[in-house]
Amino acid sequence: MKRTALPIVLGLTLLVGCQNTESKEETKPSSEQKHQRSVTKMETNTIFPYPNLLSEKEQSYSLLVVGDNENPIEKNKKIIGKVNDILSLPELIMAQTAYPELNIKTEPVYILFDHAGVIHQSKDLKELTTFLEQK
Repeated sequence: MKRTALPIVLGLTLLVGCQNTESKEETKPSSEQKHQRSVTKMETNTIFPYPNLLSEKEQSYSLLVVGDNENPIEKNKKIIGKVNDILSLPELIMAQTAYPELNIKTEPVYILFDHAGVIHQSKDLKELTTFLEQK
């Protein structure tokens, strides 16, 4: 009996002595904070339906290119200097299926995004380049 009682008492003493004295309420985020985070996430998702097309930073851009198979946009140094992410879709039907709310009607089309949404849409590569040079 004494052999088992001593390790049990020592174990309990260690457990009690090593407990965190802070209350659990202070370390966990409040329900208001959780709600505020979820509302913020919902607001960013409801503003623009395709967040994967948006740029990650405020001072950068992302580009969706539809149907321009002859001019590899990735080799255009004027565009690469300003645009961080480029998504090229070879056919109009692919873009319409993947992104119906963008209402893409013709190809080729160049759609430029910032961190919040579409900032420029063009059918001409030169027009897009001019727009980026002005930024």
